[in-house]
Amino acid sequence: MIRRYQDSDWEEACRVVDLSKPYELQTAAVAASFVPLASDTARIEGFKKSAVYVWEEAGHLRGLVGHQGRFIGWLFVEPAAFRRGIAQALLSHVLGRIAGDPWLWAMKENHPALALYQKNGFTILEERLTENGGLPCTAVRLGKKQP
Repeated sequence: MIRRYQDSDWEEACRVVDLSKPYELQTAAVAASFVPLASDTARIEGFKKSAVYVWEEAGHLRGLVGHQGRFIGWLFVEPAAFRRGIAQALLSHVLGRIAGDPWLWAMKENHPALALYQKNGFTILEERLTENGGLPCTAVRLGKKQP
């Protein structure tokens, strides 16, 4: 079930992000840069500014998605729930709430995420060499024209 995030979800949201984020970082060979969400001041600030929706199942969060305006800054699913359609459902949910053309950043090497976004009409608009925790990586900005 998808519902709006509540402050009481914080610990579960951290758990979902902290279990999922290493998979993303591993694809870009920057897994050593992992920092738990609750210890990352900049990401906490971004999370608090976002409209966040969660997938709840059996009393636990299994995934979350969040956006600030047209920017989708959060889409995480716990690994035990991978390949069950949760990311697709969360992405569809948030796309229905964004006015204008949505965009996001992803690791260039995160092929499962890129496949999901491209299946939903996103295209790569920009590629940028960047760093994560001091380790070099490549990010891509994806965008989608809304009907």
